[in-house]
Amino acid sequence: MRHLPSFKALQAFEATMRHGTLSAAARDLNVTPGAISRQISALEQDMGLKLMTRHNEGITPKQAGEKLARTLNKSFRDISDVIQEIRDGSLRETLTLKVFPTFAIQWLVPRLANFHGLAPDVDLHIRTSLTDARFDTEDIDVAVMIGNGDWPKLRSHRLFPRLFTLVCSPALLEKVGPDPEIVFRTSRILYSDLQVGHWHDWLDEAGFADVDISRGTQFENSSLAYQAARDGAGFALGQIDLLHEDLRTGRLVTPFETVITGKRAYYAAYRQHDADRPAIRTLVDWLISEANKSQVGIDFPAA
Repeated sequence: MRHLPSFKALQAFEATMRHGTLSAAARDLNVTPGAISRQISALEQDMGLKLMTRHNEGITPKQAGEKLARTLNKSFRDISDVIQEIRDGSLRETLTLKVFPTFAIQWLVPRLANFHGLAPDVDLHIRTSLTDARFDTEDIDVAVMIGNGDWPKLRSHRLFPRLFTLVCSPALLEKVGPDPEIVFRTSRILYSDLQVGHWHDWLDEAGFADVDISRGTQFENSSLAYQAARDGAGFALGQIDLLHEDLRTGRLVTPFETVITGKRAYYAAYRQHDADRPAIRTLVDWLISEANKSQVGIDFPAA
């Protein structure tokens, strides 16, 4: 193991950075300001650089000091939480899972009760974002990512491909007319910012290259487009694996047979050095299992 400075020195430094003065840190740790000062001096000597500048008003941290203090603050809180859990006799683990908003709403949330039943001692913090997960800068444990599964320093497991086809409410077809092509050409297109490229691919494949999607309504994420389609506002480009229940029950229908496959798929990913953490294995195995279940053949009702 690499050499680490003394715990007391790290504790004195973290308390000083948190409170802003040596005297406040001394009161927090129930020692004298002189003891705090000596511990910080010893830490700086051990590390071979200055971590802060001391003056009459308190301290001014250096860049290295700020970085070390942030890490120590989180680490001490984690240690405190684990010790409290042990004392309480209830060892729980919290995992932070990052997913895309549409994936969370359409696929993950309806299945969460199953995970809670499988792993009652694991608490999930779910974060949603339209941006890719960054394990090097974000405090996350597992992420559902879109790609080819090849991310440096990450271990990934393929969940399912992204299959796209046109969906709409059956009421829209009944209201406008029996010919889906006429209905499509005279109805509004419902699309999200990130789906424009897939829309063009689908239109080309289905023989609608002349259709201009800008005539439609643009949403921040696909879930909003799906909800608008359920309510009969127009046509959305649906991801089949995210809309299984809507398609199974007929809440949404597929008026055309054309299905395109996105070049990238959904993966569950986590840091390679976390591969042996039981809670992460439980979560990832569950995601894989649910993904396999969701791909069991379903006869989707067409329009």
